[in-house]
Amino acid sequence: MKTLPSEPARTSGKGAIFIFAAVAMVGGVAATTFLLNRKPTDIGMIGKTDVGGLQALAGIQVQLRPLRACSAQYGERGRRGRTGSHTEVIVTACENDGFGFVRISVPTERQVERVAFNLARNSISEPWKILVEKDQVPFPELERALTQLAPFLAEEVPSKLAQAVEEKLAADREFQERKAAEPARRKAAQDSYPE
Repeated sequence: MKTLPSEPARTSGKGAIFIFAAVAMVGGVAATTFLLNRKPTDIGMIGKTDVGGLQALAGIQVQLRPLRACSAQYGERGRRGRTGSHTEVIVTACENDGFGFVRISVPTERQVERVAFNLARNSISEPWKILVEKDQVPFPELERALTQLAPFLAEEVPSKLAQAVEEKLAADREFQERKAAEPARRKAAQDSYPE
């Protein structure tokens, strides 16, 4: 009697899809659980702690309080955990003046490497939140960076923000003028053709 070679059992693609979906769901639940168990600051920056209320930084608060800014970033960390630029501070105004931010170059003698922090607040009447990754930035280095940068920022930020606001207003005026002149330009272009 002849035996026919048996065919391999057919596997369903549905089973593989089901297993993949189950693994993805478990992974999603695990990631969500991990993120929910972390303690983000009250403005939602995961992994950063507000140290602005420390008594050792009270002098910094006094120097920076008059600024008409609501955020400043220095040495901001990138996606791969590397500290960012120490050659500039990115400052955003509190008023909704329609510009995003101002980059202010930091003199070499005031730069502090391997220090990254954010200053944040909702209005100029509030104290600054000094947000830092405590496991990445030692407090003495943070304090040194803030001590070196605070007088510089107090001096530079007002004029730079005012200049940025004025440039934005001038650009808005120019845009409105061009927009108002556009119908007349189109009409003149259309009328320029012979009939």
